Amino acid sequence: MSRALVPMRALVTGATGFIGSHLTRALVAKGVEVHVMVRRGSDTWRLNDVRFRLHVHYGDLTSLDDVQRVVRAVRPETVFHLGSYVNVKRSLDEVDEINRVIIGGTLNLIRTILTEAPDCFFINTGTCEEYGDGPVPFREEQSPRPVSPYSAAKAAATFFTQMATKSLGLKGVTVRPFLTYGPVQQPLRLIPQAILAGLLRKEFKMTPGEQTREFNYVSDIVEGYLAIARHPEVVGEIINLGNGKEIQVREVVRLIFDLMGNPIEPQIGALPYRPGETWHFYSDPSKAKRLLGWEARIPLEEGLRRTIAWYERHLDRMTSMLEAMGTPA
Repeated sequence: MSRALVPMRALVTGATGFIGSHLTRALVAKGVEVHVMVRRGSDTWRLNDVRFRLHVHYGDLTSLDDVQRVVRAVRPETVFHLGSYVNVKRSLDEVDEINRVIIGGTLNLIRTILTEAPDCFFINTGTCEEYGDGPVPFREEQSPRPVSPYSAAKAAATFFTQMATKSLGLKGVTVRPFLTYGPVQQPLRLIPQAILAGLLRKEFKMTPGEQTREFNYVSDIVEGYLAIARHPEVVGEIINLGNGKEIQVREVVRLIFDLMGNPIEPQIGALPYRPGETWHFYSDPSKAKRLLGWEARIPLEEGLRRTIAWYERHLDRMTSMLEAMGTPA
């Protein structure tokens, strides 16, 4: 049976990240007692406007002791697990850290919830990349076909969540958000990278861009998380969050520059496709609509307008971030 409200006491991991910060802000706006687990030294700039309304707990997901200490202190009704290590390269260079954070961190949470907060609703964040090069549109019943260490680790975390739910009594569900964009996104992702190139009048090189993707405005994805929190009866499920609308990457780039008044001409085809490129990548969102009554609502053009406006207002911060990453603006 669904509940009318989101839980009143929640723990969020990955709260300083892109989607996590938007989710945290939405929970605060709904009056939820929000606890966040962050590593010491983490940059919390995305949460500056709500920092005084949060309960901050310092700890590392890879430390079982830290996770146990935080969960015991919070006694959460729901855990929104977005903490991760994102690197989608087709390389084993960082596989140890990927596994330590994604698989190890998720298992630390599962083990602790089972012993310290057995009634807690555990919302695990998977990734659309678990589907890899499988047939489209991606449906939850498909077998994972990961194409990177990151997506392989996420698939393993999904399996552990399902196993613990079926066999050990965990009240767990896995959400798979599809490609998401919006304010405060890391500046080297496709959409913010194109926007910043336009604002700074810099060249923008890309592949021929014939591959298709779907793009979801971040507030829609956040509403999907909140819908899951209101429906504890979906325990055991894997649920896509996406709009199911595929579009060629080059058409998205062209739309961005059109909305900006075409400050530059993108160099489409200046870069080669990456090895093992996935040509079609979009969701079947029907399960989320059926089980949650949720569907994405923000049209691409509207979402891009909002995102462009945010980057215009925060151009100085974004250029500083680029410089800190070793990518001069």
